Amino acid sequence: TALTHAGCPEREAALTIFFKKWQHETLVMDKWFAIQATAPLTTTLERVKELMKHPLFKIKNPNKVRALIGSFAAGNHICFHEPSGAGYELLAKVVLELDRLNPAIAARLLGRFSRWQLYDQNRRDLMKGQLKRILSQVGISKGVYEVAEKSLA
Repeated sequence: TALTHAGCPEREAALTIFFKKWQHETLVMDKWFAIQATAPLTTTLERVKELMKHPLFKIKNPNKVRALIGSFAAGNHICFHEPSGAGYELLAKVVLELDRLNPAIAARLLGRFSRWQLYDQNRRDLMKGQLKRILSQVGISKGVYEVAEKSLA
């Protein structure tokens, strides 16, 4: 964890070596995704987006989604709550995509926005904006609708 959360040159080499050794172990690879998603680095959001395109990441696999997106949203307060709202935008995008495939996981991920009142005004506005964006979508699942509506109440 310490090495992967450091912005040092050895980080990439360590991740590559680890991947080559353990790529056939599903649970270990879930940890590999999670550890990268929780790195408190300025490049983490882009890394998460890249990892979403990785051959081992499958949006239809709930464990992979929890490992990468869930870990980013729940375990990386620095990057997820970055003042531009880019982390919130990514989560909303994933929730909407996932809602068509697995509404229960989508609703669970959306719960990361339910405590928006605890943050500063900028972050509140950004989280509420994403919740409203989700509510405005036609055909969202009942579960996602209920979480978004309850969060805004």
